[in-house]
Amino acid sequence: MKQKITALLLAAAAIVPAAAQELRTSYFMQTSDYRHEMNPALLDHGYVSMPFILGNLNVGTTGNFGLSNFVYKMEPGWQGYGVDGRTYTTFMHPNVDADKFLGDLKKNNRVSLNLKYTLMSVGFRGMGGVNVIDLSLRSNSNVNLPKSLFAFAKEQKGNTEYDISNLGVRTENMMELALGHSHKINDKWTVGAKAKLLFGLAYADFSADNLSVNLSDDIWRLRGDVRMTAALMGAKFKMSDKVDPDNSDRAEIDGIDDFNFGLGGMGLAFDLGATYKVMDNLTLSAAVTDLGFVSWKNAQQASSRAEWTFDGFDNDIYVGDNENGEGDGNTIEDQFDALGDDLEDMFKVYDDGMKTDTRALAATVNVGAEYALPMYDKLRFGFLYTSRIAGKYSWHQGMLSANVRPVKWFEASLSGAVSSSGATAGLVLDFHARHFNFFVGADRFMSKLTEDFIPVNRVNSSVSLGFSFPLK
Repeated sequence: MKQKITALLLAAAAIVPAAAQELRTSYFMQTSDYRHEMNPALLDHGYVSMPFILGNLNVGTTGNFGLSNFVYKMEPGWQGYGVDGRTYTTFMHPNVDADKFLGDLKKNNRVSLNLKYTLMSVGFRGMGGVNVIDLSLRSNSNVNLPKSLFAFAKEQKGNTEYDISNLGVRTENMMELALGHSHKINDKWTVGAKAKLLFGLAYADFSADNLSVNLSDDIWRLRGDVRMTAALMGAKFKMSDKVDPDNSDRAEIDGIDDFNFGLGGMGLAFDLGATYKVMDNLTLSAAVTDLGFVSWKNAQQASSRAEWTFDGFDNDIYVGDNENGEGDGNTIEDQFDALGDDLEDMFKVYDDGMKTDTRALAATVNVGAEYALPMYDKLRFGFLYTSRIAGKYSWHQGMLSANVRPVKWFEASLSGAVSSSGATAGLVLDFHARHFNFFVGADRFMSKLTEDFIPVNRVNSSVSLGFSFPLK
């Protein structure tokens, strides 16, 4: 695959292997050491995490599509079926029905890759409340692919006009140093706040909005707003010999040069939260997290804001020979490489130089209600509403959970949730002994995977685990 837009964005995402991720199923768990990440007012006891090894690892994916939306098993009679193990083809194969393929897609097809890795975390009592110092590695990677993009690729001979909007790929990677404090005002109110210093490692953003595609004289003419920004540890754009037809001073971007390790930017953010005990068995809570920004220095800019042309997608992106019996067959990897090359040709961008680029973080709002059974207060039920405010990458979720702590040293939480990416279920087990705490759980159980661990249906899966040591 050509090293242009795709290579640049994948390189940024690869610096950290996988949006800040929280274990929402643990929000109402009394033994959880890390629920203050969702609401700083929930910091209610001291602890020391297992430093630099496995204090708190949370990694997962969220999305409303899977591999089965784009890969099809070859049917008998299709070109290349069963030859040299070539059994699968992409949606671009002419025998894949366009109506069926497009009918299974959403208007906006989203996926996010999530990682938060706690390197060090210490909670301790002082200043009339409980405090925390936390050092974490965070990665936020999001993709939004509109159905109209795939309609253009699949049925371009059947229509002459397409409108493509809200196309985007973005990745943010940073270190976070957080200082937090929770304070119990009285028997009903507890408030909390956290200040976070952010050290930017890598950032890349590609977006295409209000893109009109029209067929004229057998050539596709595109007009819209295509932009790319990148701040990747000192790496610079690689320029090709091609230039902007309207401005010869602007060279076409053709990938990136080698990385140079160093900070890409600095930022600051705040978390604010509160809990209110309505009665003995009912507690309400609310918080907003990641209110802040990162300023990326020497961020490289590129765009295509004029009209340009595109030859169209390669109609031979499929397994086996063409209908005339010519060709040597393509593996599924070859097909996706060819499709990626076409997308890069479609979205040409040209160098706009460098500047400091300040971007707001994706803020998250959490609102919860917890009810303990009067006849058995070791069993509690909770409802949590979560809203991630991130423009085209925004999502919302409502979660119900049942939490039980039959003995002091063990607590379990089972959750069910409905969100923008579908219905999910989660489970967390927390073993809270006198001298150590271990938890393991997931907000989204893994769906069916391929041999390469790629989700077949929806990319909804997560895993969280960690060790810590309670402080009296």
